[in-house]
Amino acid sequence: MTEYPKRLIEVDLPIREISAHARREKSIRHGHISTLHIWWARRPLAACRAVILAALWPDPADPQCPERFRAEATEMMKEWRARRGGPDRDWSDNTAVRAALLHFIAEFANWDHSKNAAHLETARRLVQVAHESLGDARGMKPLVVDPFAGGGAIPLEALRVGADAFASDLNPVAVLLNKVVLEYIPKHGAALVEELQRRGAWVSEQAQSALSRFYPKDADGGMPIAYLWARTIGCEGPGCGAKVPLVRSLWLSKKRGRSVGMRLTPSKGGGDVDVELIQNPNVDEANQGTVRRGSATCPCCGYTTPVASVRAQLKPRQGGAADAKLLCVVTTRAGQPGRFYRLPLEEDLEALRAASEELAQREMRQRQPLSIVPDEHLPIMSGVFNAPIYGHNTWGSLFTPRQAVALATLVQQLALGVDLIVIVELGSHTGRIPAQ
Repeated sequence: MTEYPKRLIEVDLPIREISAHARREKSIRHGHISTLHIWWARRPLAACRAVILAALWPDPADPQCPERFRAEATEMMKEWRARRGGPDRDWSDNTAVRAALLHFIAEFANWDHSKNAAHLETARRLVQVAHESLGDARGMKPLVVDPFAGGGAIPLEALRVGADAFASDLNPVAVLLNKVVLEYIPKHGAALVEELQRRGAWVSEQAQSALSRFYPKDADGGMPIAYLWARTIGCEGPGCGAKVPLVRSLWLSKKRGRSVGMRLTPSKGGGDVDVELIQNPNVDEANQGTVRRGSATCPCCGYTTPVASVRAQLKPRQGGAADAKLLCVVTTRAGQPGRFYRLPLEEDLEALRAASEELAQREMRQRQPLSIVPDEHLPIMSGVFNAPIYGHNTWGSLFTPRQAVALATLVQQLALGVDLIVIVELGSHTGRIPAQ
């Protein structure tokens, strides 16, 4: 071809409909790529699917559009309209064919149609016809290249509409996610899911066995599911010096009729702040945390320590994670719906001390070049992640000792139990490999 026809995306695009389908995707909880892994800059599949089709299909109203594509697109849109109903079009008018293609793209952007056989067959057929009629060898597929694929939305949708995809990224996590989504799952399907579930169950069992003493159950059978912490500073008010927990809000639950909040009061012994749990707290009281715009107000004397002083106190303590204050424990109870809140018990504090001792012992026993807890430098990412200005100079400083023990244990069990990538790469083994 001496001249190249415009693609549909250069002429028009049903933005309103695509945007509506993209917004709806945020509530999809089954079968969507977002339920497989989290990516902070995820592109909506609806928009990717629509843009890829509009970029691969030439505009039938363009004078340079290959006649084969124009003819087959017209016939396929005629059939599509006959099956779907709606007002008839003047199919001799190429702009009517263009409008029909754009309407199809808008309809196919709907998540409910993303796996519909009729939509998939029509889209893939038109993608193949467009590619061949634009001069490529018969049977060859178009190649969609995404050098910064991130969460994999673009290459995934390219495969869905019948194109080949080449995806990469500078981030190794993104590369792994794309290999799982684009290679491993399509190739191994249910066998991969079964193996992953089996290995996951093994890792969970081993981790629970190793960590149970650091996360004790309640005497009444309650299961702790969350521990609410607060980093602390010393109040700089005259003659005070109380240990102020840094919290933005005192709410624990806002459920109507059974809301729960915290009340911070001066410790009877002085020098500390006690926590009291209150049912159905006053809204104004529960909204008043100790932190506002980085400064901290003492619940004992009312003095506000400025943000510069808060940072100055936290920096030498590497952000204050290691000596943070445990405020509350969230639990569940067998046979009882909802969550329950209680103050820390001595058993909880003992488990924390045991975890700190365990971490110290593991670090002493470590003979590998890499540390148990990541000690790599933590960079400042202005506007995105500014933890270093509070003294977090390593990745490990972000975690409490018990969190560090839990993460190190999970890493160890994953290393022992998950050789799933090796299994997938070999591609020929479908039997069970001992997790040891």
